[in-house]
Amino acid sequence: MSDTTSTYQINEIFYRPINRKIDRVVKVDNDDPSVVKKELEEYILTPQLERHFSDALEAVIDTEHAQTEDVGMWVSGFFGSGKSHFMKILGHVLENREFGDTYAAEMFRDRIEANEMLDGAVSSVTNKFDSEVLMFQIGAKADASGSESITEIIHREFNTSRGYASMPWVAQMEQELESRGVYDDFVATIESNTGKDWTEARKDAMFVRSDMETALVEATGEFDDEEDAARAIDDVQDNVLINASTLAEDIVEYVEQQERETGNNSRYFVFIDEISQFIGDDGQLLLELQSIVEEFGQKGKGKVYLGVTSQEQLQQLIPGVLEKEAEESKVIDRFPHRFDLTSENLDKVVRDRVLSKKGDAREAIGNLYDQHEGILSARYKLDSGQSLKPITRENFIDCYPFLPYQLDILPEMFKALGKGSDDQLAGSERTLIDVTQSVLKDEAHLYDDELGALVTLDMIFDEISNDIPSNDVKSIREATPKNADPEIARRVLKSLYLLQQLPWIPNTADNIATSLQTELGPTKQLENDVHDTLDALVEAGLVGRSEEGYRFLRETERELENEIKSIEVGPGDIRRSSKRFLNDILDETSRVNYEGKTFQLNLSIDGETITSNGHVDLKTYSPIHQRYEDLDPDGLKTQSFSEDDTLYWIADDEKQHSIYEKLKSIYQINTVVKSKRGNELSQEEQEALGQKQEDLQRLRNEVEREFKRSFQRGTLIYNGDTEEFDTTSTSLSSLVSRKTNNAIPKVFSSFKHGSPTVKDRHIEQIFGDLQGSSNPSVFSDLGVVQDGDLIAEARIASEVEDEIQRRETAGESRSGSELIDHFAEPPYGWSREVVRLAAAVLFRNGSVIPTHKERTYETYSEDGAQELFTQVTKFKSTSFDERETVDVETRTDAKQLLDRLFDRKVKSTDQAVDEGIREAANDWVSTTSTLLSQLQRVDFPLTDDVEQFQTQLQNLLQQPTSAKRIKQFVDFEDELEGLTKTAKDVAQFCGETGGENRLETYETIQRFITTEWESLVDEADDHPGLVDISDEAREAAQRVTDTLDTEGVISQWNNVKTDYRTAAEAFTTTYEFLYEKRHETYTESIEAVRAYAGSDIDETDLDAALSDLTERQGDGSVDLNISNEEHINPTPSLPRLIEHIQTVDSYEDAAKTDIDNLEDDEDDGTVRESVDLNSIFGSVVVTDPDDIDQPISELRAEVEELLDQDGDIEIRFR
Repeated sequence: MSDTTSTYQINEIFYRPINRKIDRVVKVDNDDPSVVKKELEEYILTPQLERHFSDALEAVIDTEHAQTEDVGMWVSGFFGSGKSHFMKILGHVLENREFGDTYAAEMFRDRIEANEMLDGAVSSVTNKFDSEVLMFQIGAKADASGSESITEIIHREFNTSRGYASMPWVAQMEQELESRGVYDDFVATIESNTGKDWTEARKDAMFVRSDMETALVEATGEFDDEEDAARAIDDVQDNVLINASTLAEDIVEYVEQQERETGNNSRYFVFIDEISQFIGDDGQLLLELQSIVEEFGQKGKGKVYLGVTSQEQLQQLIPGVLEKEAEESKVIDRFPHRFDLTSENLDKVVRDRVLSKKGDAREAIGNLYDQHEGILSARYKLDSGQSLKPITRENFIDCYPFLPYQLDILPEMFKALGKGSDDQLAGSERTLIDVTQSVLKDEAHLYDDELGALVTLDMIFDEISNDIPSNDVKSIREATPKNADPEIARRVLKSLYLLQQLPWIPNTADNIATSLQTELGPTKQLENDVHDTLDALVEAGLVGRSEEGYRFLRETERELENEIKSIEVGPGDIRRSSKRFLNDILDETSRVNYEGKTFQLNLSIDGETITSNGHVDLKTYSPIHQRYEDLDPDGLKTQSFSEDDTLYWIADDEKQHSIYEKLKSIYQINTVVKSKRGNELSQEEQEALGQKQEDLQRLRNEVEREFKRSFQRGTLIYNGDTEEFDTTSTSLSSLVSRKTNNAIPKVFSSFKHGSPTVKDRHIEQIFGDLQGSSNPSVFSDLGVVQDGDLIAEARIASEVEDEIQRRETAGESRSGSELIDHFAEPPYGWSREVVRLAAAVLFRNGSVIPTHKERTYETYSEDGAQELFTQVTKFKSTSFDERETVDVETRTDAKQLLDRLFDRKVKSTDQAVDEGIREAANDWVSTTSTLLSQLQRVDFPLTDDVEQFQTQLQNLLQQPTSAKRIKQFVDFEDELEGLTKTAKDVAQFCGETGGENRLETYETIQRFITTEWESLVDEADDHPGLVDISDEAREAAQRVTDTLDTEGVISQWNNVKTDYRTAAEAFTTTYEFLYEKRHETYTESIEAVRAYAGSDIDETDLDAALSDLTERQGDGSVDLNISNEEHINPTPSLPRLIEHIQTVDSYEDAAKTDIDNLEDDEDDGTVRESVDLNSIFGSVVVTDPDDIDQPISELRAEVEELLDQDGDIEIRFR
């Protein structure tokens, strides 16, 4: 125990009894006077809270003389941050209720420390306004179904707060009865009739209505009977309208009524707790909240406020709920008064509310600090990645028996353990107050201890053990490692368990020992005990080692650890794992820079080739390779004397065993992790696996670091020269460069001729004015320009020209890409910019002709020519040739053919003839592209010829040189003669050369022949009595059909149009005839049904019975205009028109049946019967007058039998 002479016990040092009751949760609607009074008396005002209260109250005060629509208040903070407490205190300050001999505002003012602005605001707001506050937690007030809107909940709570029923229509009835002065009589009658208190009876939704109907008749004198009262209730129920607008109107009307009655300014506040939980991710609820606050503002003008609390700030909640930015902005604007409660002053609340000390106790604690100041500063603080409060004299006194750093880390620990859940620890004021008080009032801990005792993390663990997984608690309480004191071991495990919740605090032995110091005094013994205990716990498998210390292993982690250690690992597994690491680590060494150019190296790792794109070999040997293979550095040095293109790099093997063990662990962990991937795992197993994956990453980082350092301390051999490294700061690529600077000049012996750095702008400048003085120095360095003259004989240009000539002779590709690749290899090693510059020099000089995308460029002044060299992508796809010429005879033939086929007259030069061919070909390729899209759509018969013509022209355009194009043009003469004529005919037919586009008419004719005409022929075959086609029309249609799909369609076009009109007129004549016949047929049928119905049938019923007939009756006539294509796809179609005509009888019978059914429904005493004449006469064949005697006798007998019935009989014949 401390050497202090104080006689204080811990429970005696606090200003308020440490074992008094402190409510864990503040409920805004708990208005128990004793609870509210205590909350006001113990409320802690931090500077942040004082600002929030001032801002809220000033906003209300401003409404005395200025109307406002800014009436939304949004209070945010994490769970337990005190937002509900803030809103509740604000509500009570505004309402200023009386508590015994004092008022809420006065109690609040007692809590204000030297803030005159806030004190004045409280006084002002209570003197200026009579305020009424409606506060409730919305989740507790919503119905179980979750179907209620925010508006409905507020409306109900508003009614009940004024003594009305919770059911809206009942509350409406109460208010109307109250306004008429009969409410008390009504209530008395209800209670007398039912024997129940009205406040209870009105909750019974099933029976309250009938009770009300009776009471309304008896008590009001305004209703004749209960039916009359029921209708009145129906009216109220039907007309109760609850929305944001009506809610605002009701509250504003209530406020203004209060003002009229009292003569004072009144304000009304609706405070809703935990609105964000109620809204969730429902955007419509958030928009409803926006509507409510808008209506409060617009209708109340500052008299009605809406305040809400939320776990998220408004701008954080909105993006997760609303998608449109405009909606986000609008909602935010409606809540201009936003108060965010943070944890920055959380420890002040705990200090003042729980840890506040008596005056004399503060002095004793200060003396205690003075006695131990040195050791407190040195040994009673945690090593941390985040800033923690220092142990100053004032901090020590305020926090004791806690240490200041504990009030920093405990909320974060609780948050990590609870993961934000409402029903677990959640880093909140409530939790911190609750836990700190619980530790101090627990007699098993510090309650009766003397001054000098300290709170330790294992005490905190014991207090919150119910919120920690039971398996973990059980493992700790049952821990009995060998070679360790079980009690110390359990204390260490408890501290470690909590510390590892915070990733920014290393779980070192020193930090654990610091957190377990039970009193002020020497610390060395406990530190040694903790170190020894941790070793014992690791050996027992209860604790594992981590990158920054230790880690508590849960039961599932321990089982997983045993499974991991059981995995067997062979040499092959180690070597494969090693190479995967080395591939990444040594990747940077596969590229080196020499005189401004990057050179690729052929990298091999432990005998395996990794990259092979270069011309200098780098062979590396890792510590793991040396574990399994004999390596002879002296032999490699001797061998290297004859190798100009090879470097050997042997890594230092000091860390060989460490790397091996870590690779082994990586393999074991990886194997187990993969085996469990996709399996259904418990939460604990997933967490254990996740921790192992963190271990895996830590081990990988360590292996990478140790591998890299082994090469940084290794040996590099080249050409018999050995260099040993001893560095950890130099990059691996820089180390390699020390030797490649010697190797590259030997391998790339011609590199020096193209080594100057060429930029893209230099290639542009080679096509410019070389006579000026602004030529870049690289031109002279490379020798391509001297004294303003282009030098095509410069070394880089002559080398490139020789290679083009060689490739052309050998029939090899001469593309820019091939040239770049060739000159990148030994002995050159030139950059692609150097090759492009050399080719540009040759082109400007006229030594080569470039071809790109089938276009050949004759001179560098042509549009787009220079881009072939300035743009690397185009250069790569450009081919280069020596110039080629055309003989006079061929050029003349081409000139004449161009004139004959395309009416183009050109000069007798290669350039002019080639230009004419290209222009004609490009024009007709464009024309045929347009034609083909139309021709293919209608499957025009000459489409293939046009397509072949286009292909021939494209072939010409694709020729690499003008000479080749001219020769090819002459070679194509025979094919082009016929194809050109066809193409011109088709172009004229389609209107491409001016005039009518006949293809549209062709498509119309084609559609008519394949649809309407075919249907006409089919109907003529099936219904010769209705449809008749003349031979002339049939023959005309057949000629059209035979010609449409042939090459002669253009030459026979006028005849095709004539025959088409003949066939089309045959169709329209038939259609128009049948259309009129249908009308006549259905008209007769309709009249027959009307006659059958007589005059007793209601006209509406008759129309209904006739509906099927009238729908199909149609107009009296139709006129199909062939020119307007009205005969194409007419409505109805020809087959449907014929179907209508043939089915008229069935629709007539159905209509008569409907009429019979209508008359059966009439109740005038007449019995209505019908006789089906078809059933009697339908099968009779008459060849003699006597043949009708029998059916007439049957008809008479049936009629007499029907008339023989009682009553009036009416018979109809069908």
